[in-house]
Amino acid sequence: MKKLLLTLIFTFTTLLYATETPSFTLTTIDDKNITVSQLQISKTESGLDFHEFRGKAVLLSLFGYRCPPCIKEIPEFIKLTNKHKNTNDLEIITIESQQYPTDKLKDFVAKHEMNYNVIAGIEHNDFIDYIATMAGYGRGIPLPLLVAINKDGEVEQVRAGLIREDELEMLIDDLND
Repeated sequence: MKKLLLTLIFTFTTLLYATETPSFTLTTIDDKNITVSQLQISKTESGLDFHEFRGKAVLLSLFGYRCPPCIKEIPEFIKLTNKHKNTNDLEIITIESQQYPTDKLKDFVAKHEMNYNVIAGIEHNDFIDYIATMAGYGRGIPLPLLVAINKDGEVEQVRAGLIREDELEMLIDDLND
């Protein structure tokens, strides 16, 4: 049922953008570019193509610097990044969505020893709006918001709220099947 709902939302969004395939270049706080575009999987289904991470599962998380569940999630993402570093089958991309200035976000990342891709949302509001629309949220995006994309670019899950480490591990296994 969730998969059907996601498919309908992504299909509707595809129709909204039918004249042009949306494409974004996101810049991490350490100046890496990540190109992402809408991926047409079939006539009725679309996903997200992270050009630099093709063939890998991607966990895309919108988070807030003053969101307690988001901060609690950081150590879990650090562990997952370390665990999957050698297997090269997972990328974690987080976007700070509470308009925290980039220089302060860099300090926040250093303080929490975040070892994965972090993007200052203040510089990428267009992408945040795009993801919120695709996930079915107009205003008031719940944080954290996780978009789980399989190795083929298909969106498998969109989940709001904190997700336990064991649930994330099962999700990553599913995304790589």
